[in-house]
Amino acid sequence: MAEEFPKVDKTTDPLSKYLQQETASIQQDQTPVEVVGDETLLNFLTVDLNALPAGIFYKPGTKIFIRAAQVDEVQAYSAIVNENLVDVTEKMNEILSRCIRVKFPNGTVGSYKDLKDNDRIFLIFMIRELTFQKNVNLAKDVKCECEHEFKIQYRATPTKESPKTFVSHEVDENLKSFFNTNERVFEFNINGKIWKIAPPTISLQESFFKYIKDLVQNGKTPNVSFMKIIPYTLTNMKSITPEQIKQKEEEFKKGSGNKEQDMEEFQFLNQAVEKLQFGIKELMSKCPSCGAEVHTEFTFPEGASSIFVIPSIFDKFTKK
Repeated sequence: MAEEFPKVDKTTDPLSKYLQQETASIQQDQTPVEVVGDETLLNFLTVDLNALPAGIFYKPGTKIFIRAAQVDEVQAYSAIVNENLVDVTEKMNEILSRCIRVKFPNGTVGSYKDLKDNDRIFLIFMIRELTFQKNVNLAKDVKCECEHEFKIQYRATPTKESPKTFVSHEVDENLKSFFNTNERVFEFNINGKIWKIAPPTISLQESFFKYIKDLVQNGKTPNVSFMKIIPYTLTNMKSITPEQIKQKEEEFKKGSGNKEQDMEEFQFLNQAVEKLQFGIKELMSKCPSCGAEVHTEFTFPEGASSIFVIPSIFDKFTKK
């Protein structure tokens, strides 16, 4: 357009100077918008993997993006049945599928199913905090040793007004030296057999849940110890078929072929998996009265359905 007005001296004209300065300022402040597949993530924020309970298990360069839930998504979630674990899981997965995007180091695109199962609830609360940003968080009544009573908010992330209150399980000190930083797994040599262990993805865990559900519906009893351990050992699998699960169960029963080694393998794996319970451990906040740390159990205030509810919203519009 400037070519059409050759008589204007851009070096002295005030309007031209202003536009040039503003354009330079915008270009300097502008950050590139992330693209995942064919989708431009305008409303998404990048998740700090270090903040996730199982963040150490994602390959370096993995990116997780998150956005606030929209009204229709909250409406769908509000129909959740607290007593039905399957319904709770499905509703959470639906929110994650809409509000989460995953991009791997090689540029390929993943989905919420590639998240570690241990990060599911933490990310649900992150979505909640993005959805309701006016400090309308859920809270739990607690009592300090100094007898002061106050509320601890449920916060996965900090704000200027409220600190983070979620405390995640930490890596057991005895396990740290066995962590393979390249593969992002714990690696153990048990009687000459190498076992690699890491929290399973949502997708893999769903395969096992469906298998267990089908067994129960057909009047069969699942091998509980096998179901507890084996998902943690399939570190390179995103999903598994019923036939593959049966095969893995047979291999699990045989162990290394020696009865004494079988017992040691089982005992070790069972204890190792118990130590790999990454996730939200508890809530913690400092007492406003004496400053002491107050810890309390992490439980849903009024069931999973309360997560995407604004507390006291009814009172806000009915009080006179």
